[in-house]
Amino acid sequence: MTYLFSWSLGHLFSVLNFLLAVLFVSFILRSKRPPGNTLAWLLFVIIIPYLAIPLFIFLADRKYKTRRQQKKTLYELNPKDISLREGAVEKLLGGLGVPPAKDGHQAQLLVSGEEAYAQIAALISSAQSRIHLTTFIFAEDPVAESLIRLLEKKVEEGVQVRILLDSLGSLMAHHASFAGLKKKGGQVIFFNPVLHASFMGRSNLRNHRKLLIVDSRLAIMGGMNIAKEYMGPGPDPARWTDLCLRLEGPCVQDMEDIFIEDWKFATGEDPGRLKPALTGGAPFGGECVLQIIPSGPDVRWDPLYDTLLSLIFQAKQRVWIATPYFIPDESLTRALELAARRGVDVRLLVPRRSNHFLADLARGTYLRQLLSAGCGILLAEKMLHAKAFLVDGDYAILGSANFDMRSLMLNYEIGVLIRSGEPLAALNKWFEAQFQAAGTSDFKVTYWRDLLESVGRVLGPLI
Repeated sequence: MTYLFSWSLGHLFSVLNFLLAVLFVSFILRSKRPPGNTLAWLLFVIIIPYLAIPLFIFLADRKYKTRRQQKKTLYELNPKDISLREGAVEKLLGGLGVPPAKDGHQAQLLVSGEEAYAQIAALISSAQSRIHLTTFIFAEDPVAESLIRLLEKKVEEGVQVRILLDSLGSLMAHHASFAGLKKKGGQVIFFNPVLHASFMGRSNLRNHRKLLIVDSRLAIMGGMNIAKEYMGPGPDPARWTDLCLRLEGPCVQDMEDIFIEDWKFATGEDPGRLKPALTGGAPFGGECVLQIIPSGPDVRWDPLYDTLLSLIFQAKQRVWIATPYFIPDESLTRALELAARRGVDVRLLVPRRSNHFLADLARGTYLRQLLSAGCGILLAEKMLHAKAFLVDGDYAILGSANFDMRSLMLNYEIGVLIRSGEPLAALNKWFEAQFQAAGTSDFKVTYWRDLLESVGRVLGPLI
């Protein structure tokens, strides 16, 4: 009798497991995910269902679809604007509902951690009304401590200080340094808890945006986190190579609108827009044309990914890319291959070894594939964290997103499309200097390394 009961119970569990696997396989197939991502999840569910199914429930959705996901969609389609835009990329972004490009900006490319730190400190010190800061990592080190002291001083002067940190990226940032800032009236909030009730959120949807906005008028954005690896008051040979953009002009308000929606989602509080009289300063004036492109679960479609793909297809002379992690999908890989084969100067700058071994493992087959198509693969000898994209000297994208599918499809990210002005020439000069200093490789690998990297390519969509 005991044997029959055990057999019946085991049979019931097997049947339930099979039905659950079938249910999730059908759900994955109907979710219309990228083929590589779909295949990876299907294999995972079929081979290890007891682990894969809970992880899929916990992680897999990338766009907000239910009322439980309270974050407002940033932009909606505005068809009447589309005809007002010029060029394929402008029409594309108009069709995706992204606010139009604006002129009248002053913008400066910040190419070192010392420059970035000095500009951040100067902007904080200049604040008259409020400071909005969002970052993925806010470390516990002397650089972060010094900026906290500056922020404390501004709170004492009556300036509103709001800091939004990602709960995973700044997991260790619950340090005592924030206590004084919060006691004086500054706000430090963590976005999207890592652990939460089932179906109430997605732990893998991280806020990777990096913005400092002062008085709704001045801003710094790019790839740098608040930590000594990225910036500091003096030179540091161990510091990573990274980029930021300091800007003043009408697009700062587009950036702050994004911060406000992130803040509302995390706190339920609406900071609102500053009244024009409170922004201070002279009217905007500059030659730089910029367009802010957000991406993530709170944006319909994938405007940053779509813009990158469109620009690669329309490139006539060159496509230069700098990224710390390179895990594209088949469409981006094929677009780069075709660009190289039609004579476009395609160059990819990545670190020889990044700070993530799995990311390096997943990129190997892609790098060899592009190299065989005629793309130039340049290897930075020190850690490269910059995220930059330059096409024909006419368009550039700078921001927080890496050239990988986690950044382009899952994370909350932000980029700026630069269409004219000094930053285009400065970025071109930066690329040329990096290419000159970088090394190369024939990328010959052993059989076992190739096998391991091929497995990494299959699992790349899950990283």
